[in-house]
Amino acid sequence: MQENLNKKIEDAMRSLDGIQQATPEPFFFTRLEARMQRERGVWDKISSFVAKPIIAFACICLVIMINAVVIFSSTYSQKAGNSQSNELATVDEYTQVSSTLYEFVNTNP
Repeated sequence: MQENLNKKIEDAMRSLDGIQQATPEPFFFTRLEARMQRERGVWDKISSFVAKPIIAFACICLVIMINAVVIFSSTYSQKAGNSQSNELATVDEYTQVSSTLYEFVNTNP
């Protein structure tokens, strides 16, 4: 067991042989400095403002609140519409034209 562990350690150490320091591409620092010094445009300012977590969270909460208001107001208007249609149905029942037994049809020619 100990030999297996030592072998793995030696393999790991040998894998580091010939390793070199990473170097950036040519003109990397020049491009980086130019990007850092360039003037930010309007869209960059807007996107950086909206990307802030508190602003994004506030926008999500606003959308959820608007959805809740729409859902609850439509539920309230449906209840009001149902009660009104029930009232109209009772009025319609009283105003129906009904034929009575007193209305005789002339069956003689």
